[in-house]
Amino acid sequence: MSVIIGVFACVEMYKALKHGGYHPSRLLLITGMCLATLIVCCGVFFNLKVENTMALYVIVVCMYCVSCGINLPLVRPDDDKALLNGIFTGGMVFYISFPLFCLCSAMLFVPHGWFYMVIGLFAPWGTDTFAYFTGVAFGKHKIVPHISPKKTWEGCIGGALFCALCVTVYCCLVIYRIEDISIGLVPYGIITFFLGLLISIMSQLGDWFCSVIKRRTGIKDFGNIFPGHGGMLDRFDSTFFTLPVALLLALFNSNLF
Repeated sequence: MSVIIGVFACVEMYKALKHGGYHPSRLLLITGMCLATLIVCCGVFFNLKVENTMALYVIVVCMYCVSCGINLPLVRPDDDKALLNGIFTGGMVFYISFPLFCLCSAMLFVPHGWFYMVIGLFAPWGTDTFAYFTGVAFGKHKIVPHISPKKTWEGCIGGALFCALCVTVYCCLVIYRIEDISIGLVPYGIITFFLGLLISIMSQLGDWFCSVIKRRTGIKDFGNIFPGHGGMLDRFDSTFFTLPVALLLALFNSNLF
């Protein structure tokens, strides 16, 4: 499933940047995504811990992403935007591969990892839902009207608070029990509430990030594979920002308690 999401996301982002007048490297993009997939396979094959797999990803893939910005100007000496296209290529590799890598790592290497990934997958929808109703009821002050004209500070805060509350209740009722956490319900609930706030904030940042790209490249949606809802990136823009935080919560629980 992660591979399918990654393929559609790469195609949609590539087409969006092409529409905006940029020319990222397809070869470097495909190579980078295959490299991230290979690291996950190595983690499974050699039975690595999640920390070791993450360290391998950071060293290999992040260095590869940086090298994209250096290598593309070397092979495209006549391209005035070669440096920028190289940076965009490396950024695409990291933006798409890292959250999916976090999803796979949690599922494969973290005990009860699926329970944490549920938070990363559903927190953006909860944030958007509560932000919408809060914004309709109390919204007066626009946040970024040139990017998202309907989003308000009131909706943003309301969505973050309700999302944090939902994450806290879910963790206390589900994860607290299966992990046999010994810190106590109240302290754990307070810690989880603030991590829930972080997840909600990252969700909204992910939404704004893709909105900026769509505005800059002059497109309305990234695709049309979901009729009436756009493409894969339109559905997973926020999720790509929340999955790493969900993995952080999983590592926090597994290492400290």
